[in-house]
Amino acid sequence: MTEQQAASSVQDRETAVTVVVHGGPPAVTGIEPRSLADNLPPAAQAFLDHLVRLNLVTPSMAGSFLNENFGRLAELDGAGLIGEALVQSQLLTPYQLDRVMAGSTHGLVLGNYRVLARIGAGSMGIVFRGEHALMRRKVAIKVLPVDDGCPQAMLQRFYNEMRVLAQLNHPNIVTAYDSGRVPSQAGLPLLLFLVMELIDGSDLELYVQRHGAVAIATACKWICRAAAGLQEAHNHGLIHRDVKPSNLLLANNGQIKLVDFGLVRQFANGLTDPKTMLGTIEYMSPEQATDPSSVGTHADIYALGATLFLLLTGHPPYPSATNLRASLRQLQTDPPRRLRQFRPEAPEQLDAILTRLLDRDPLRRPPMALNVMRLLEPFAAD
Repeated sequence: MTEQQAASSVQDRETAVTVVVHGGPPAVTGIEPRSLADNLPPAAQAFLDHLVRLNLVTPSMAGSFLNENFGRLAELDGAGLIGEALVQSQLLTPYQLDRVMAGSTHGLVLGNYRVLARIGAGSMGIVFRGEHALMRRKVAIKVLPVDDGCPQAMLQRFYNEMRVLAQLNHPNIVTAYDSGRVPSQAGLPLLLFLVMELIDGSDLELYVQRHGAVAIATACKWICRAAAGLQEAHNHGLIHRDVKPSNLLLANNGQIKLVDFGLVRQFANGLTDPKTMLGTIEYMSPEQATDPSSVGTHADIYALGATLFLLLTGHPPYPSATNLRASLRQLQTDPPRRLRQFRPEAPEQLDAILTRLLDRDPLRRPPMALNVMRLLEPFAAD
């Protein structure tokens, strides 16, 4: 996009396409310039105007589309046909078109960002692939709809994640770019959103599901990088409390990114209800299962160990139980399984390190994530 086009986009955002785009290609018309949009059937013209007013398509993008499709504009008779043509021209995504056709446009534009596709959803909101409207930088956007039924605790955790990521700047922690809100309208909820760097790749849980257990050197290298990011959080007085394979993203360039800081607790902050269990049971330390309000950095060290165990074996440290109560009971009373039960060829020293990381006594675990890095580095060599 040129500077002139960008200026036109901002100035004429609310202007109808027919006002912005004028003149057919001289080689085609050979006559006085006229409005290309006039060549569209009325329904298609109205649909294109609607997309411009939504800011899903800029006037300059619409003008380029009309010029490029000058010879077949009359064929685009209806919203569906011109919508599909815009998708083929890569000016709309299929997800955007589906939402617009369904009349579900609330949240398709979030501040300066356009939503392109849905990536996934969790307990803390919905994650979309998006892009900055002018910079065209691709981003990940986490969105939390806030209505009357939204729990106050969830709202507070979303705000907490925004503020935590604003403090952190590390190659092994996902970077936050922006945040904001979209006001409620016509009975639709307020939308809070957090804009983060987009990691093209998959999380480590999905990687194991697809590929099975990971080579020892590779798994140790990934956990070393995760520990580096975790150490940065700990240096800022933050405890993650939900370190697990699905919260570690593997980028296509091999980098590891720690994400999802919604359950972070500050060292001096005891706001969490001790009766509320937070985290994921397969990767939760025994002390976190009993009182999440009092856990320290040792809980994150345990979770690193449990994540490494899954990477190396394809299984969590404890076998699946019939229910949550049984899972908690074995976490409090039974020793975790050993690495060499699944990988007899694994070095005894690595088996001993994993056993130490998963020790029921927090004080017998390595005291810092930095210590975990140093313990695993000898096994992370290619």
